[in-house]
Amino acid sequence: MPAVRGEPFREGTEADYARLRAMLVRNHYTEPELCDRVDIASISQLKKAREGRQLLRHFADPQALLVRLFFDGDPIPWSVVRSVLPGDDLQPLETLGLIESHAGDETACVGTVLLYPAEGLFTAADRSVDPDGPSPRQWDVVSTAVNANTSLLMSLFSRERCDSFLDLCSGAGLAALVAARDFAASATAIDVTPRATRFARFNARLNAIENVEAIQGDLYEAVRGRSFDRIVAHPPFLPAFTQQDVYRDGVEDGEGVTRRIIAGLPEFLRPGGRLYCACLATDRQGAPLEMRLRALLGSHADEFDVLVLEAGLYEPGAYLFERAREGSGAFGLLEPRLKAFQAMQVEAIVRTLVVVQRRPEPRPVFTARRQLSLQEPGRPIDGSAVEWLLRWEMLALDPALRERLLDAAPRRNPRVQVRQVCTPRGRDWEVQRTWVDVLSPFSTEASTPYWVPIFLAAADGQLTGREHLEDMKRKGIAPEQTSEEEFATMLVRFTGVGMIDIAGFPLPSSPPETRDKRVRVPPADR
Repeated sequence: MPAVRGEPFREGTEADYARLRAMLVRNHYTEPELCDRVDIASISQLKKAREGRQLLRHFADPQALLVRLFFDGDPIPWSVVRSVLPGDDLQPLETLGLIESHAGDETACVGTVLLYPAEGLFTAADRSVDPDGPSPRQWDVVSTAVNANTSLLMSLFSRERCDSFLDLCSGAGLAALVAARDFAASATAIDVTPRATRFARFNARLNAIENVEAIQGDLYEAVRGRSFDRIVAHPPFLPAFTQQDVYRDGVEDGEGVTRRIIAGLPEFLRPGGRLYCACLATDRQGAPLEMRLRALLGSHADEFDVLVLEAGLYEPGAYLFERAREGSGAFGLLEPRLKAFQAMQVEAIVRTLVVVQRRPEPRPVFTARRQLSLQEPGRPIDGSAVEWLLRWEMLALDPALRERLLDAAPRRNPRVQVRQVCTPRGRDWEVQRTWVDVLSPFSTEASTPYWVPIFLAAADGQLTGREHLEDMKRKGIAPEQTSEEEFATMLVRFTGVGMIDIAGFPLPSSPPETRDKRVRVPPADR
């Protein structure tokens, strides 16, 4: 195990943190300004935007210099640093220990942390590579929130006001900080390592957020006796025989920590509360993920709704090979890991956001699964679609829903598409198979009878479901034997996947291109 690098920052006064925030804003080191300059949609894409970052190497301005220090980890001559950043700008960086001389070259300056703007905050995390030494990482490295999985979690969890918020496996504490600043009366960040806890406390002070606490502990053990309105978690989830990296490795199937989080919900999640958990998990023979999660709730399972939002589905062998190719595992372990998956009857690896909701009062509960729409580059995933789906699944529990949909006037989602396979029949074409699909709010494809696209084209909110069916039968479009019950079942299915909507239950609006990510600088005297 590599030696742990020492503390990469120093504590300062409130004035020191205030000066640092003001300096970063003054030098345009904010998420919108960086994204505009490098031409990306989100700060989570900056680490992969190598071409854009390479361009910044040709500029000697403060914003470019800060990216090189805190994203790229470049050793930069002190003479260059001092010529670009005046003394007043350098002072808070030096006072807080965020820059120092390179261990092998006293004439060069390096950033000691990955310091990034996100969600209108500034957050420090560990580097994946130590600029001062050969060790690629330490075992308890504090992972950055600038990655696809954390961005997925941050985009989709509910930001409605709540009393008590819990961030499990919190790392640098970004989710807890956002909650404490925006909508939670109090927030708690828990991580198993002392290092992550120190980073989270540093980041709370850096952003002048006082109603957040950072606690070292093993999941719920640190808050036993308490309960929460909202819990978010980004647990370690990579399959591994041994835990080399605390933030990453989640035992043989990757689910070790995730299972414990789900199993603790009956004790720690309040009625009406929700868990949002971004992770990798598995479908197994005869046991899809959503049913396995429900089983983890034990005797309290009938109190919880379970929703699996699928962001990726991978064949186990291909997934393990790709991880090894990227350096997240040795090629020599491919065969034993694959055999372990086969012994566990793993059929697919699921990249997912799991939402578990505790009913506020006695009622039937639901289990559902949808595929997140990730095919539209540059368009953020928005939590309004998740809220819409949760409301729909509760509505779908009503036995009278079919009658309601027959009496409602459906409107098609303008983003529905139709595909057909046709074969020649004389001088005409005969439809052999028909599919309808939609990307928003969720990615869905359904095989349908040939006449369904005609119904969707006509669904403009003018006729009720019954009137559509009668009209299509009268015109010979729909088979005469199609019953209202069959048609109502189709309406339920199409409404539930967002292909049509009805009055009183509209589809979620298209997400905005960008959330307001401006840094909100607290007063210097706080």
